[in-house]
Amino acid sequence: MAAEIFTDDWARAWCEQINANEEYAKAAKRWEGAIVLLMAADEDYGIPEQRAVIADLWHGECRGGKVAGESDLEEAPYIIGADPAIWSKILSGDLDPIVGLVGGKLKLERGKLFKLLPYAKAAKEMVESAKAVDTSFPPEWK
Repeated sequence: MAAEIFTDDWARAWCEQINANEEYAKAAKRWEGAIVLLMAADEDYGIPEQRAVIADLWHGECRGGKVAGESDLEEAPYIIGADPAIWSKILSGDLDPIVGLVGGKLKLERGKLFKLLPYAKAAKEMVESAKAVDTSFPPEWK
């Protein structure tokens, strides 16, 4: 059954896909720390309030995924945000996440880009894992 984008079910499924991704495990073997993906509210896309999910990442493994709570948003070392249109392009493969970050379409709201760049392959594999999730979208989604 499909999980609606950036919900608890979606975050758990994303974590499972990350753990099934051998390329991610190789590329992220030195990664330590959680990452939050944040989607801005946009009524036109059926997203009336901001949504955020967090993945607890450690040495090539996802130790858990869920909707990010207030403490997660305060403590996560990395937060990457965008509006639904940009997340749609990323999940469809029309926008590379690193190009999006460098070009300002994706916003690194917390963390240092130079610390993420060595993990460009891991970031791409996280997106591949997200694309593998059976995802549903609000009816207004374009």
